Amino acid sequence: MQSKILPLGGIGGLYTITAKEINGDGGVFHIHLNPECLIYKAHFPEQPITPGVCITQIAVELAEIIVGHSLQMIGIKNVKFLSIMTPDTQTEVTYTITIKNSDDNNTRIQAVAQSDDVVYAKMSLICKR
Repeated sequence: MQSKILPLGGIGGLYTITAKEINGDGGVFHIHLNPECLIYKAHFPEQPITPGVCITQIAVELAEIIVGHSLQMIGIKNVKFLSIMTPDTQTEVTYTITIKNSDDNNTRIQAVAQSDDVVYAKMSLICKR
């Protein structure tokens, strides 16, 4: 039996969606990082940093909105963390998500997290329904 991790987004969560534009096989999501989230209190209290696992989970949760059903990450083809994502310096982040379905019933997600000209992460994730 699989358990579903509580979503990071929503009231009191790590982020909230402030705007979204969905176009078929992709979308652009503008999110607001919540500096009061418990995750930032633990990682790290004096200098909060968004954990890499949370950056990838946000991409999966946003992809779920595009595909209309829940997804479970089963693999990471590639991920590059290029800059530190912290709510102290930048609370507004844009995720650009592209969905690619493959023949093996997996959903491949390509995502970029950025703010203005700063790219935080580029990801290629593999999920299943």
